[in-house]
Amino acid sequence: MMQYQQGRQESAEILRLAVGLMGRQQARFCPRSYTLWYEHAAGINSKLSHVLDERLSAGAPITDADVARYYSEYIVARDGEAIERIQQRLLEVLTETRSAVSETGTHAAQFGQSLDQHARRLQQLDSMERLQNIVSDLLAETVQMRVMNVALARQLDSSSQEVLTLTQRLEQVQAQALKDPLTGLLNRRGFEHAIVELEAQFPQMRGVALLLADVDHFKQINDLHGHLAGDQILRAIAQVVRARTKGADISARLGGDEFAVLLPNTSVEGAVVLAEQIRTTLLQGRLRRVGRAANVENVTLSVGVAHAGTGMRLEQLLERADKALYEAKRAGRNCVNTGPAPGAAAERAE
Repeated sequence: MMQYQQGRQESAEILRLAVGLMGRQQARFCPRSYTLWYEHAAGINSKLSHVLDERLSAGAPITDADVARYYSEYIVARDGEAIERIQQRLLEVLTETRSAVSETGTHAAQFGQSLDQHARRLQQLDSMERLQNIVSDLLAETVQMRVMNVALARQLDSSSQEVLTLTQRLEQVQAQALKDPLTGLLNRRGFEHAIVELEAQFPQMRGVALLLADVDHFKQINDLHGHLAGDQILRAIAQVVRARTKGADISARLGGDEFAVLLPNTSVEGAVVLAEQIRTTLLQGRLRRVGRAANVENVTLSVGVAHAGTGMRLEQLLERADKALYEAKRAGRNCVNTGPAPGAAAERAE
């Protein structure tokens, strides 16, 4: 993610401008919307500013759907571009270093040949003047070789420092690109990336359990309590999931109010126990609404649980967990389900 460089006073002025622009839109006040308008007001995202300026000129207010789309296209995608730029610079540094080493190597070979020539000249020495000439040439070439070696050492030191810095930046950008900014869990891309690594250890996914969960009536919660409360609920679920998972478990927010937890070396019974712990912990909690005295209570989850059998692929495991989630909805919500009965058709429940 981009590291903003503005100081306190400058960022305060940008905040004032960003909030003023946000207030004239239809979209809710949320971190993603603020990020868009902050970068626009700060003048640090030209592509985004071009799009927003066109919308402002046309008098078309920005909606929540617009915020989601622009954030994906001009913030998340920019992180991908940042990775490409870092990778390109790493390649340039390596090319420059290889060129410097090659050049020094060429001069070293030439220096060696020159030493051989001077040795032959010494064997045929016939005057003091010629000896002085040989010594003078040898001294000049030795000094030149020493200078080149010092320059190469500096080049290698500088290159190694830059490679270290670029590698750290690359790791930071890559890590952020795989995380959901609201909850801190993996996003869908991060979840898929983690699964690729898991499949290398469990090629057939045997012994792996999957939980899929989403919030019951989440749209109604947003409509009744506001989107800020909805965001608080999503963060609270993430906290509960983090507290209940460990080790090689993989937790992610797949989008909206849907969460996934992949559990290696876990039986279906163990997965159901974990799902019930997450569901009941959230149900028993009370969420204080931001800026208000009232609490949001009785938030419930529907959870589908699936377990990988022999030879099962991830796609099949996801499909099975998805059907189990729909069955939980059909059963009245606020429950954990391990899937439809054999031959039963699962219908989607909102």
